[in-house]
Amino acid sequence: MKAHKLKVTVPEDHQLEIRLPDDFPSGPAEVIVLAGPAQENSRRDMLLVLDELRTLQRTDEEERVLDEFEQFRQEHPFNLSSLTDER
Repeated sequence: MKAHKLKVTVPEDHQLEIRLPDDFPSGPAEVIVLAGPAQENSRRDMLLVLDELRTLQRTDEEERVLDEFEQFRQEHPFNLSSLTDER
């Protein structure tokens, strides 16, 4: 079985044209289209959650943990920039 994954943006007319690589075998195949969550809704929902989080009061224990984590980060720096999103 051979598979080919392709990121696309569905246009307003809802029609897609898909071109497969030359080495893709001819013959019967199955096409599956997966739609992710609407980005606008996700972004809006995330902003609502962030607004709610800003209003929460931290306990003394939470403040202590955050302070200790900041100290840990300074003592043990790490860099995540080498990680890439291979979508």
